[in-house]
Amino acid sequence: MIFLGAMKRRLTSLTAILLGTMAAWGNELVSEDFTFASSFDGASPLYAAAVYEKESSPRPLIVVQHGYGGDRRSVGRSAARMARRGFFCVCIDSLKKNGGATKRYDCGGIEVMDIYDGIQAAIKKYPDRIDPSKISIVGYSGGGGTVCFATVRFPFLFRASMSFFGIPDYGRWNAPGVRRPKWGIPTPVTIAVGGTVAEMPDKYLVRNAGLAAGNLRGRLFEMAYDERENICPVAMQEAFIQAVKKAGYRNLVVNISKKGDLHRWRHGHNSGQLDAAEDRFMDDMAKIDTPMPVMPPTGELVVLGYLVTPRFTCVLGKGDDAAAKITYEFTNDTVRFVLSPMTSDRKAKAAVTLPDDRPIAVRVDGEQVEIVKAGDKRKIEGTISSTMVISFRR
Repeated sequence: MIFLGAMKRRLTSLTAILLGTMAAWGNELVSEDFTFASSFDGASPLYAAAVYEKESSPRPLIVVQHGYGGDRRSVGRSAARMARRGFFCVCIDSLKKNGGATKRYDCGGIEVMDIYDGIQAAIKKYPDRIDPSKISIVGYSGGGGTVCFATVRFPFLFRASMSFFGIPDYGRWNAPGVRRPKWGIPTPVTIAVGGTVAEMPDKYLVRNAGLAAGNLRGRLFEMAYDERENICPVAMQEAFIQAVKKAGYRNLVVNISKKGDLHRWRHGHNSGQLDAAEDRFMDDMAKIDTPMPVMPPTGELVVLGYLVTPRFTCVLGKGDDAAAKITYEFTNDTVRFVLSPMTSDRKAKAAVTLPDDRPIAVRVDGEQVEIVKAGDKRKIEGTISSTMVISFRR
């Protein structure tokens, strides 16, 4: 979650040395920056780095996500190791534009959408190098939190995910009395979110990935932390694990290092101490020979601010202040959405967008609100308490 300046400088130096010497190993390793824009609010430029072997056929894509206080360069060593194992790596800066040149985190909110946008930008930029059917994500500390939120907000995107000592619940992490880095009052999370847990409970509810543990659909979700982890406390990790188990997800693997172990999963970006855990994750992924599960035509998901699926996208409120359960049912001729609020403002806006470009008639809460012609944008608006029925017209 927080890294000493000296450590950050040392990691940057190690990354430069590593990438500068990889070419001598045979197949040249390429590391290059690219930029993209946010599909949510248009923020641009957003920065990412691609790390891959120069001479390679299309490879599985893996997002390698840095922790709080770092940037895309902080995970260069991990990305280089994974690229050598046959992955196309994308490292995305978790920074959001705020009124021009000033940048800030928003701690598990809209910034997580940058992961989705960065993946889409990479696939478009490197179509001959990426296998878009095999996407995974790994992250460290704040990046481990991003792994949790990205996996539940984009439930059919990742075949495998790994969170190193992440932050699955910013409300729990920012609660009074929790041991954490001495950042003073207000904490950076309080500043990023706009208030404390007591002042803005809905915003922190949206930042609790455990509430959407039932969204997990990938073939593998791994976690790694040490038994003495205190920056992102063990109790917070255990609460997320219990939520995942309660939701019935069967592909959870938890790696806890303990006193006497050869390898300890110490908090920070990987300078060598996390090699064994990273290798275990890559080994486990190598055993997955089945594709991502196909999204069924009916089901229920939890929307923590926003949700992106192959069949629809849903945005609630401002994207980081409203949550709801959404039940969906797709047939040949209709689509039905029923939203049930989880946050306090039952009249918070909800917008559902469909990729289908057929003409439709839309009813919201029993009233017909519009008829949309073929090719027009299919954005249906209601509230987080709404029932939406879309009828396709021939």
